[in-house]
Amino acid sequence: MVPDPHRPSLNISVIVATYRRPDILFLTLESLCHLQTHGLKWEIIVVDNADDQKTRNVVSHFQDRLPVHYLVEVRRGKNNALNKAVETARGDLFVFTDDDITADPRWLMEVWEGSQRWPDIAIFGGKIVALFPPGKIPISRGHPFFSGAYAVLDRGIDEGRSNPKEFWGPNLAIRSHVFHEGWRYNPDIGPNGDNYIMGSETELLKRLHQAGMSAVFLPNSLVYHRIRPEQLEVAWLYRRAFKFGRFQAVSWGKPDVPYLFGAPRFLYRRLVMLYLQRIRHCLDTEKRIDLGITHWMLRGNLYQYRKESRQET
Repeated sequence: MVPDPHRPSLNISVIVATYRRPDILFLTLESLCHLQTHGLKWEIIVVDNADDQKTRNVVSHFQDRLPVHYLVEVRRGKNNALNKAVETARGDLFVFTDDDITADPRWLMEVWEGSQRWPDIAIFGGKIVALFPPGKIPISRGHPFFSGAYAVLDRGIDEGRSNPKEFWGPNLAIRSHVFHEGWRYNPDIGPNGDNYIMGSETELLKRLHQAGMSAVFLPNSLVYHRIRPEQLEVAWLYRRAFKFGRFQAVSWGKPDVPYLFGAPRFLYRRLVMLYLQRIRHCLDTEKRIDLGITHWMLRGNLYQYRKESRQET
């Protein structure tokens, strides 16, 4: 993609992909109305991945209050929608977020000012705090899967260089030149119906990191990730673990080990051992959920390896 020299350039393009969640999107756009954007030239691009009339109506509702543009990408998949947006975005900095966030009023100012302090850095990640509804979450904040399940980045560290693979989609900024050079999101990764491979932004960030691009964490760039009641259910958490397990298999590639039915044989052994552990701890709710997360990750590993094996034959 080569930028059009006749189109006016902006400081920031905020990019939001959405799929049939007009009520959730409404709250996100409402929060963007309260951003402090003193002196910034910016735009919002909402990409509707369903061509949904209710979503179109929500965006139209805010066009008098926000510099928002509406696009449609009919090819299913969040990454197809994001790739559609980067083709038309005009900002020097592309700021990616989700349709279920509430932005801190200084969010964009902090991202922009941070990018100016680090002119040689291509990737920036910001702080993400979970907003939980009343009720008990199924895993503790100290659980290793907590951050990945709820896309939380709240480590209490200062501004500085960081591994971009630790950043999450609700608060991610990448300089536009990266996409002008031809980099794109992988359309085979990320939300795409009920059964998808988790890791939409992570997969791209891994490739950018391997290509030598550096990243900086901006702790004052803050968004809140609104967690819905159904995301507190253990069944939802297990589905999330399954999707993450699929992403793990994609990331690992093909290890040089014995295979059985298209998957590394050691994964079956781990699954059997885990099954026995779950029986032993069936009365310990916390331990049972912990083992259940690992169980569904392993199921995701096996599913992805076997799927790829079938595609190769």
